[in-house]
Amino acid sequence: MKRRVAEMEAEAAKLREMQASMDQERQGLQDDKEDIDNRSVFVGNVDYSTSPEELQNHFGECGSINRVTILLDKFTGQPKG
Repeated sequence: MKRRVAEMEAEAAKLREMQASMDQERQGLQDDKEDIDNRSVFVGNVDYSTSPEELQNHFGECGSINRVTILLDKFTGQPKG
């Protein structure tokens, strides 16, 4: 019985360690997301026929662009504009 309790305590300690590791990793991901959000710009009323490449070329004069995302309607697959 004591052996089983010791095994359970060891397993609980291992789980606590894993949880702490996951919490640290999650915090790092949250920090990365906040950093990305702080460097993101939303542009609305974009013509429906505009491509990501056109937007990147247009705003490239403002500085380095890492990513261009055009939101699509989930039902039609068409750009939201």
